[in-house]
Amino acid sequence: MKKLLSTLLILCLLLPAAAVGEETLPKVKFPAANSLGYLDMECVISLEIVNPGYFTGSKTLELRDRYNRLIGTREYRLGQQAYFRLQFDETFLGGFDLSVWCDGRKISTNSSYLAVGDRHRRAVVKADTPENWISVAFDCTFQDDQTDAILEVLRENGVKATFFMSGTFVLSFPESARKIKDAGHEIASSSWTHPHLLELGQDVRFNQVRKGGQIIREKLGVFPRLFMPPFGEFDATISAPARAEGMEVVLWTIDSRDWDEKTAKEPAAVVKRATTGVEPGSIVLFRLDGHNTAQVLAEALPYYQETLGLTLETVGALIASSGIELPPCPYEETRVRVTEYAF
Repeated sequence: MKKLLSTLLILCLLLPAAAVGEETLPKVKFPAANSLGYLDMECVISLEIVNPGYFTGSKTLELRDRYNRLIGTREYRLGQQAYFRLQFDETFLGGFDLSVWCDGRKISTNSSYLAVGDRHRRAVVKADTPENWISVAFDCTFQDDQTDAILEVLRENGVKATFFMSGTFVLSFPESARKIKDAGHEIASSSWTHPHLLELGQDVRFNQVRKGGQIIREKLGVFPRLFMPPFGEFDATISAPARAEGMEVVLWTIDSRDWDEKTAKEPAAVVKRATTGVEPGSIVLFRLDGHNTAQVLAEALPYYQETLGLTLETVGALIASSGIELPPCPYEETRVRVTEYAF
């Protein structure tokens, strides 16, 4: 009996030691839901330690995207802060859903979205096109009362336009949104709810940009390739996620200001603004819910075509004619899923 008790005592003493000696991997989480990176600038992706695990020496942490492509690595020891320092070149332009791996296992408890952009790339205000082309664009946000009338004027004049829709417009006026699409016009995005984006925090900016495009994809089956920031207000923190979502940032050359209450009873003033200074490459902006917009278009479109001798094309076609390449669309089925990156 004494021998048995001695054996059991030894086993009890050895078991905790064996348990302590077992390696366990750390668990980490991303404190930020979204991150920004820019070409030729260092980017730090921070991590929080959920469980430090137990191991001797160091472990290699790997930052990967949803296609398991390696974005960066870091050697990690117990007690250290966990983060990645990254430098990006043009092969990294785009968006990445991030996770952290160690020894072939995923150790991050959540994901984070990284948008890598070129902070020096400007929005398209006017296309440098060799063609005798201009574009008519519409901001579609608050109302749809003039949809039928505007579509009819465009049809009568043989014009295909670009409609920048907010997500709330698509959800609130699905019939009008489908009519515009079915008429063969170009569908583009102008955010989720059309707010002043620069007044919002980074995560909300990202959500506004990404959610607007998501709603258009889901409800209309269209991959929007252009993004017009509400009120024309944006910076690199907005253009980076927009381009990461496959959308080029577009503004306008001429604003008809058909939204202005002062011109509600003066459609001639809107016509004058919309037709003054128009030349090849111009983008002329109207609102789907502007004052007398259908009436203004009925005068402006023939003026562009007959008096100025211009051809009206979509904004996408206008940009393409200028040689500008749109950002790759991450949602197109034809997109190559695996890309070789240089580290």
